[in-house]
Amino acid sequence: MHRPLGVTIIACLCLLSGVYLCSVATTMLLVPDVLTTVRAAPFVPALKSLSPYPTLVVGIAWAVIGWGLFQLRDWARFVATLLLGAGAAWELSMLVFRAHSSWRILAACLEITLRASVIWYLLRPPILDVFRAKHSESSFPRTPLQRQ
Repeated sequence: MHRPLGVTIIACLCLLSGVYLCSVATTMLLVPDVLTTVRAAPFVPALKSLSPYPTLVVGIAWAVIGWGLFQLRDWARFVATLLLGAGAAWELSMLVFRAHSSWRILAACLEITLRASVIWYLLRPPILDVFRAKHSESSFPRTPLQRQ
Protein backbone atom coordinates (compact mmCIF):
# COMPACT_ATOMS: atom_id res chain seq x y z
CA MET A 1 0.00 0.00 0.00
CA HIS A 2 1.24 3.47 -0.83
CA ARG A 3 2.06 5.57 2.24
CA PRO A 4 0.83 9.20 1.95
CA LEU A 5 3.46 11.92 2.18
CA GLY A 6 1.76 13.49 5.21
CA VAL A 7 1.93 10.23 7.14
CA THR A 8 5.62 9.91 6.23
CA ILE A 9 6.33 13.44 7.49
CA ILE A 10 4.42 12.83 10.73
CA ALA A 11 6.23 9.51 11.23
CA CYS A 12 9.60 11.23 10.70
CA LEU A 13 8.74 13.91 13.25
CA CYS A 14 7.62 11.29 15.79
CA LEU A 15 10.78 9.30 15.22
CA LEU A 16 13.00 12.38 15.49
CA SER A 17 11.36 13.52 18.71
CA GLY A 18 11.74 10.01 20.12
CA VAL A 19 15.43 9.91 19.21
CA TYR A 20 15.94 13.40 20.67
CA LEU A 21 14.25 12.53 23.97
CA CYS A 22 16.11 9.21 24.23
CA SER A 23 19.45 10.89 23.57
CA VAL A 24 18.77 13.57 26.19
CA ALA A 25 17.67 10.93 28.71
CA THR A 26 20.72 8.79 27.98
CA THR A 27 22.94 11.83 28.41
CA MET A 28 21.22 12.62 31.71
CA LEU A 29 21.86 9.06 32.88
CA LEU A 30 25.47 8.75 31.74
CA VAL A 31 26.79 12.30 32.28
CA PRO A 32 24.36 14.20 34.52
CA ASP A 33 26.42 17.42 34.70
CA VAL A 34 26.57 17.95 30.94
CA LEU A 35 23.04 19.40 30.75
CA THR A 36 24.09 22.48 32.68
CA THR A 37 26.42 23.36 29.79
CA VAL A 38 23.87 22.66 27.05
CA ARG A 39 21.41 25.46 27.74
CA ALA A 40 20.69 26.29 24.09
CA ALA A 41 19.21 22.89 23.19
CA PRO A 42 15.41 22.80 22.97
CA PHE A 43 13.51 21.65 26.07
CA VAL A 44 16.69 21.04 28.10
CA PRO A 45 15.72 23.51 30.87
CA ALA A 46 12.42 21.67 31.33
CA LEU A 47 14.04 18.24 31.11
CA LYS A 48 16.64 19.10 33.77
CA SER A 49 13.91 19.13 36.40
CA LEU A 50 12.66 15.65 35.39
CA SER A 51 14.05 12.24 36.06
CA PRO A 52 15.69 10.71 32.98
CA TYR A 53 13.60 7.55 33.21
CA PRO A 54 10.20 9.03 32.22
CA THR A 55 11.98 11.00 29.50
CA LEU A 56 13.47 7.77 28.17
CA VAL A 57 10.08 6.02 28.27
CA VAL A 58 8.37 8.89 26.42
CA GLY A 59 11.19 8.95 23.87
CA ILE A 60 10.87 5.22 23.26
CA ALA A 61 7.09 5.60 22.95
CA TRP A 62 7.39 8.33 20.30
CA ALA A 63 9.99 6.32 18.39
CA VAL A 64 7.74 3.24 18.41
CA ILE A 65 4.79 5.37 17.26
CA GLY A 66 6.92 6.76 14.43
CA TRP A 67 7.91 3.24 13.40
CA GLY A 68 4.25 2.17 13.54
CA LEU A 69 3.22 5.08 11.34
CA PHE A 70 5.92 4.13 8.82
CA GLN A 71 4.41 0.64 8.78
CA LEU A 72 0.87 2.10 8.46
CA ARG A 73 -0.23 0.45 11.70
CA ASP A 74 -3.64 1.62 12.84
CA TRP A 75 -2.67 1.40 16.52
CA ALA A 76 0.12 3.93 15.87
CA ARG A 77 -2.32 6.34 14.24
CA PHE A 78 -4.72 5.92 17.16
CA VAL A 79 -2.05 6.38 19.87
CA ALA A 80 -0.48 9.34 18.05
CA THR A 81 -3.91 10.98 17.86
CA LEU A 82 -4.49 10.42 21.58
CA LEU A 83 -1.06 11.71 22.64
CA LEU A 84 -1.24 14.74 20.35
CA GLY A 85 -4.71 15.54 21.71
CA ALA A 86 -3.51 15.21 25.29
CA GLY A 87 -0.51 17.44 24.50
CA ALA A 88 -2.74 20.08 22.94
CA ALA A 89 -5.09 19.99 25.94
CA TRP A 90 -2.13 20.30 28.33
CA GLU A 91 -0.66 23.21 26.39
CA LEU A 92 -4.05 24.93 26.32
CA SER A 93 -4.43 24.54 30.09
CA MET A 94 -0.92 25.93 30.64
CA LEU A 95 -1.76 28.83 28.36
CA VAL A 96 -4.96 29.65 30.23
CA PHE A 97 -3.79 29.18 33.81
CA ARG A 98 -0.27 30.65 33.71
CA ALA A 99 1.06 34.06 32.87
CA HIS A 100 3.36 34.02 29.85
CA SER A 101 5.30 36.45 27.73
CA SER A 102 3.94 37.32 24.29
CA TRP A 103 6.42 35.09 22.42
CA ARG A 104 5.47 32.12 24.64
CA ILE A 105 1.78 32.69 23.95
CA LEU A 106 2.52 32.76 20.22
CA ALA A 107 4.58 29.56 20.46
CA ALA A 108 1.84 27.82 22.47
CA CYS A 109 -0.82 28.82 19.94
CA LEU A 110 1.38 27.55 17.12
CA GLU A 111 1.94 24.26 18.95
CA ILE A 112 -1.77 23.77 19.58
CA THR A 113 -2.54 24.58 15.93
CA LEU A 114 0.07 22.13 14.65
CA ARG A 115 -1.13 19.35 16.94
CA ALA A 116 -4.75 19.94 15.93
CA SER A 117 -3.76 19.93 12.25
CA VAL A 118 -1.98 16.60 12.60
CA ILE A 119 -4.96 15.13 14.45
CA TRP A 120 -7.31 16.39 11.73
CA TYR A 121 -5.04 14.92 9.04
CA LEU A 122 -4.81 11.51 10.73
CA LEU A 123 -8.61 11.37 11.14
CA ARG A 124 -9.46 12.27 7.53
CA PRO A 125 -11.39 9.51 5.73
CA PRO A 126 -8.80 8.94 2.94
CA ILE A 127 -6.03 8.51 5.54
CA LEU A 128 -8.22 6.20 7.63
CA ASP A 129 -8.84 4.14 4.48
CA VAL A 130 -5.10 3.77 3.89
CA PHE A 131 -4.55 2.47 7.42
CA ARG A 132 -7.57 0.17 7.24
CA ALA A 133 -6.54 -1.19 3.84
CA LYS A 134 -3.08 -1.98 5.20
CA HIS A 135 -4.68 -3.65 8.22
CA SER A 136 -7.01 -5.80 6.10
CA GLU A 137 -4.11 -6.85 3.83
CA SER A 138 -2.00 -8.05 6.73
CA SER A 139 -4.83 -9.58 8.79
CA PHE A 140 -6.00 -12.21 6.36
CA PRO A 141 -3.34 -14.26 4.63
CA ARG A 142 -4.21 -15.31 1.11
CA THR A 143 -4.85 -18.94 0.37
CA PRO A 144 -3.23 -20.55 -2.67
CA LEU A 145 -6.53 -20.32 -4.58
CA GLN A 146 -6.81 -16.56 -3.92
CA ARG A 147 -3.30 -15.88 -5.22
CA GLN A 148 -4.20 -16.97 -8.75
